[in-house]
Amino acid sequence: MRHIIAALAMHESDIHVIDKAEELSKKTGAKLTYLHAIDTPLFDFFNSKTIDENEVREEIINSVKKRSKAKEVNLITAATKGWELILKTAKDFSADLVILGNMSKSHAVVYMGSTAKRVLEKIGIPVFIARDKPINGKILIPTDLGYYTMSASKVKEFLKTDSEITYLYANSASFSDVVPYATLAVQSLEFVQEEIEKQVDEFKQERTDAETVVMEAESVSEAIKDYAEQNGYTTIVLASKNLSGLNPVIFGSTASKIAQIADTNLLLTFVE
Repeated sequence: MRHIIAALAMHESDIHVIDKAEELSKKTGAKLTYLHAIDTPLFDFFNSKTIDENEVREEIINSVKKRSKAKEVNLITAATKGWELILKTAKDFSADLVILGNMSKSHAVVYMGSTAKRVLEKIGIPVFIARDKPINGKILIPTDLGYYTMSASKVKEFLKTDSEITYLYANSASFSDVVPYATLAVQSLEFVQEEIEKQVDEFKQERTDAETVVMEAESVSEAIKDYAEQNGYTTIVLASKNLSGLNPVIFGSTASKIAQIADTNLLLTFVE
């Protein structure tokens, strides 16, 4: 990892962004650049006020220095939309990782629907949503047994960690899900479950770098969140070929839902 981009929002969530950015930068030796998009509120327009960019920069730099042990803080500010600044800077610097903060679970719907969603649609590199959990804790990799599931060995290499890692397959398949038109099918739910068991066995044979756990689930996102909390996982890793392509259930709506309900860090990544 050569360059990390960390987006700050002048919100209490910045604490987690700074901590994770500093830790990963130190572990990997990557250069760290902070970003802040200055978004002028409407009332400033009505009252003809102007925002002093230098004052904003100074305030952010002082905030970072309170948490950071770095001698120098690299900060880019611009009067633009946050996602535009993130995408531009990541491209200009050939960044390897973008770190975002999640303001709170109550704001996660808006957050995942705006900045993070737009970034994920076009970024093409891993995005880490930072929470009040350590990186060097237990890591959970949900999977639907697809080939693109990020391997535990790659996660360890990327995060420079020796953390315990588990693959989790939440089986929510039902006869109506798999065979919606009964008149066109003869397979039974038992047959479907047998096929799933075969896929699980194949996945375990191919992925021997971590334990694979299988569980029944009515809701995939709820099952992932509950399993992570009950078993002390601090980071959830979701991988996909792209956001609109393979596995939109696991990577799209599930990632958004997990951001709303889970307290863990969230690493969203892409594979070739």
